[in-house]
Amino acid sequence: MAGIGFVLRKLSQRDDFARTLMAYFYSAMISSGPWLFTVLCLGILVLVGNQFLDSRDITEFRIIIIYNFSFSLILSAPVFMVATRYLADMIYAHDVSGAPGLLVGMFAFVYGLTGPIAIAFYFFYAQMESWVQIFSVLNYLLISGIWVATVFISALKEFAAITRSFGIGMLIALLASILLSNEFGVAGLLTGFNLGLMFILFDLIARILSEYPGVPRKLFVFLRYFRTHWELALFGLFYNLAVWVDKWVMWSTSGRTIQDNGLVSYPLYDGAMFLAYLSFVPAIALFTFSVETRFYEQYLRFFQDIQNHATYDQIKRNAQLLWKTILDSAQSILILQLTIAIGLILVAPFLLSLLQASPLQLGIFRYGVLGGVFHVFTMFLITVLSYFDVRKKVLAIAIIFFLSNVFFSVLSIKMGIQWYGWGYTIASIISFAVAYSLVAGHIARLPYETFVVRNASI
Repeated sequence: MAGIGFVLRKLSQRDDFARTLMAYFYSAMISSGPWLFTVLCLGILVLVGNQFLDSRDITEFRIIIIYNFSFSLILSAPVFMVATRYLADMIYAHDVSGAPGLLVGMFAFVYGLTGPIAIAFYFFYAQMESWVQIFSVLNYLLISGIWVATVFISALKEFAAITRSFGIGMLIALLASILLSNEFGVAGLLTGFNLGLMFILFDLIARILSEYPGVPRKLFVFLRYFRTHWELALFGLFYNLAVWVDKWVMWSTSGRTIQDNGLVSYPLYDGAMFLAYLSFVPAIALFTFSVETRFYEQYLRFFQDIQNHATYDQIKRNAQLLWKTILDSAQSILILQLTIAIGLILVAPFLLSLLQASPLQLGIFRYGVLGGVFHVFTMFLITVLSYFDVRKKVLAIAIIFFLSNVFFSVLSIKMGIQWYGWGYTIASIISFAVAYSLVAGHIARLPYETFVVRNASI
């Protein structure tokens, strides 16, 4: 993401407050586009739909989107994590002729691997009308396709066009869903939503192929990276499992709802946590166009000086400057995220009332916002470690996040509803502590890690 971050940073450095706000906005859409699209569309449809749509249709539609969003992300994450590294290596080697083949190969592999799972789930497990089953599978495929396309987004650097694509897609989804739902119910809602997703996906594909023209060839060469970069695949799997597992645990509580179609959810918990996740967006936007770029510049200087035969004292000073850059960046994120978190925690009763949410969601929302502070820092530290290619350490953080979220979420159920959301918060704190210790230790030993541990000749 550092590539597009530099472009956005130039936009924010023109001594114009409006341009700085635009840089934040573009950065938010680039880094969190699919998530924002889904949450905002669902939120608006629920609020507006309650006035004139059947509440059962809205509930069934919402659950289908949640299932497709979560499982498409989890199942495709190992693929796009490995593919991202493959694309990055192509860009570093100044040879992107394989990019069109990578795009087509990813679509073929992801759809071939996960498509049958979605078909089996909706046609053999879920009890739905045939058209709803068909459009549910199509929705899954479209969301999975957008995950595939996002691998290339940061390399495109067309921040305005990408933002416009998500904005138009969301508008199409909202209008089409509302218009079609009156006549066709859940099938209409899904069709309208799918039309918006289809616009986004096709527009992104067109821009990717325009940036990387050529005939797709060697479609599955990237699969070789699974042998050499298997840790990235497992990281993608466990990290996204960690993000979603507390919801699944809560779906086992007595407060869950089981729809006539057989799908299980816990609307009180799901809604509160999804709303809390929106508090991440400003910090992620700041990280994309400002924090990561500052870190990358210092990171690049450290290794360029080594290549230019700098003295050991200079290398040590560069390592210290790199650590200072990390701490300064962390301070920027902390100030922003804490300000947002404290503000949301204080206004939570008014906010939830405005959104017509249940009072029972208040505690869950506050825990989610608090956990989000540590979750954002964990993401930042994982990115830092990823730059140094210490894949096993990154994987360890994801596994710890996953296991601790399972354990403490189960424990919170036994403690009662007033503790729901507490499990995610504790898991985020533990993950942050582990990530911080790994980053601090690695930077403290950076010259040794660079010359000895990462030296292939030793």
